[in-house]
Amino acid sequence: MEANLLTRYLLYQLYHARLMLHSFERSKKGEYLHEFRIALRQIRSLSELFLADTIQFPEPLKATVKATNPIRELDVLIDSLSSSEYKKLLKQLSKIRKNTLKNLLTPEFVKETSYLLDEYYNLIDQTDLQLISEILIQKVLTHYQHCLSIYKSLEKDAKPKTLHRLRIKFKDARYGFEFLDVSGIHKSQKIIQHCKQMQTSLGAVQDALNQVEWLEKLYLSNPTSELKELLQKQTKALKKLKDTTLSDRSPEI
Repeated sequence: MEANLLTRYLLYQLYHARLMLHSFERSKKGEYLHEFRIALRQIRSLSELFLADTIQFPEPLKATVKATNPIRELDVLIDSLSSSEYKKLLKQLSKIRKNTLKNLLTPEFVKETSYLLDEYYNLIDQTDLQLISEILIQKVLTHYQHCLSIYKSLEKDAKPKTLHRLRIKFKDARYGFEFLDVSGIHKSQKIIQHCKQMQTSLGAVQDALNQVEWLEKLYLSNPTSELKELLQKQTKALKKLKDTTLSDRSPEI
């Protein structure tokens, strides 16, 4: 029964990813890209937690998600800026987003991604997953405890990449617990909320770093006073986040 629940859950996420891909192709709206990425991240997380020895998440789909990173980073940066305070900069960023999107979202990209999704869908649908609830629960709980252990051992000056990798591990745990919870296998709301909290805390540094890197690129090509002021502001914010992220660690639940 649990294997059937996992199969149905994965197949639904693959279907949803395909739907969001085509919605994004039509509208170019960032919300659809975000949903597409979340669906694939959920599938990848569950595949790595439960199916590492049987059906590995395809490398080409990993590359697909990575290819959409610049668009997502731009969307986050654009959403963080005030339209009244940074009107010119937002116009410039919107133009960059449009050009980046044009290079990424080609008919070939959509066709190939759709094919990869369908191929993985069929593979999961045709595989007999021999899993029981106790094993599913134990796998996620073990992974979660591993995340907590890494978090406790982090140095106060841990690099953003280290924090980002741990953020991804907590995200894997969250998606695992969300599957267990929504499938009625194991009530996990309290742990899910803690995983979300850890994602937010650890991810803040990487998000700030992404924004600084984008602003640095823009400033090199267009060194305006507006950009200089914002870059200085964001750089200070990044330093503060680095200094404080691990100074007041979240308690275990």
